[in-house]
Amino acid sequence: FLVDNNLSFPLFVLSTISFIFLIVKQFKSFSLKSIKHLPPSPPRLPIIGNLHQVGSKPHISFANIAKEYGPLIYVRLGNQPVVIASTPETAMEILKTQDRFLSSRDVPNAFKQPSLLPHSLIWSECNQTWKKLRSLCRTKMFSTKALEAQSILREEKIGHMLDFLHSKQGEVTNIEDVVFTTLFNTLSSIIFAKDLIDLTDDYGSSDELKATLHKIIEFGGRVIDFGSFFPNLERFDLHGIRKGTMKHFLKAFSYWEYIIEERRSQVNSSSWSSNQAQTFVDRLLENGFSNNQIHQLVMELFVAGTNTTTSTVVWVMSELVRHQEVMFKIEDEMKKEIQSEKINPTHISKLSYLQACIKETMRLHPPVPLLLPHMAAETCEVMGYTIPKNT
Repeated sequence: FLVDNNLSFPLFVLSTISFIFLIVKQFKSFSLKSIKHLPPSPPRLPIIGNLHQVGSKPHISFANIAKEYGPLIYVRLGNQPVVIASTPETAMEILKTQDRFLSSRDVPNAFKQPSLLPHSLIWSECNQTWKKLRSLCRTKMFSTKALEAQSILREEKIGHMLDFLHSKQGEVTNIEDVVFTTLFNTLSSIIFAKDLIDLTDDYGSSDELKATLHKIIEFGGRVIDFGSFFPNLERFDLHGIRKGTMKHFLKAFSYWEYIIEERRSQVNSSSWSSNQAQTFVDRLLENGFSNNQIHQLVMELFVAGTNTTTSTVVWVMSELVRHQEVMFKIEDEMKKEIQSEKINPTHISKLSYLQACIKETMRLHPPVPLLLPHMAAETCEVMGYTIPKNT
């Protein structure tokens, strides 16, 4: 080799040592797995394992493998062991029967932020803070009583959306942006009692906020990440995923940080009483949660509550435009089953054909093709097969 400068040779030596280290670890893992009764597995290659068998649509790749090897399969994505369940029976075994051993989470590289990860409702460990946060969410946001109290707000936001669409008749309108903004403002009103995005603003700060949230979702779902497949390389953040995610986290936080500070000053004032609490963030502040804890929770609520629903609505609309005979059937069903001018949640159970269309859309265009991955906290047995720890 010709050394062009002083850095070339040390870098070459370092990369060579790292590569050899990975090879040694890979072959060690292969020898260890041979003594375990693992689920059926397709043949794999050294170093990359089964990565070459996973295409741009992993759920389809895994489904094809499952057709040949069974409902519970074992693959290695790089150096990461993965077990995929593809039937209701295997899912029940993992999510319910063996939940005690398999309820841990494998945190994506994008969300391994030291200042935020301990405060995550989705990714943090099951400790007292997590239990307290989960309890607040369950009682103040997702309980039957809370959902009924939010019904008027939801109807109001849908009304605003319909008025906006009526005002745009004859114009090109981005349905995805309209649905996303409506969902986002519904959540922001529940959390902060304030709309954070202007439905009529296409090019201002609201557009930047939407773009920022989409970037966070993109980084979180990034498939090409060596750190996920080779944990020894994770610390180097080779693709800049953690750095990029944190940049957009901080940018998003800036949009609502001033509201948290305003509410905190009110909650901490001597004249404050619990009866004055109007928003979800008031309840969090009353329970002593820090800004970082609130930021992380709010971010997770926004991402979880907007992206998947927006995607489904857009695909439903697209499929109805492509299959207008289906649209006419839905229209006939609604005229037959709903006598009033407004649709409310009690009508949904009567619209069986509409429900079938939504389910078929989710089958054809699943917003989340794979569930959030679980991790084995301890070695356990599922359907007669051994699931090693950290799988």
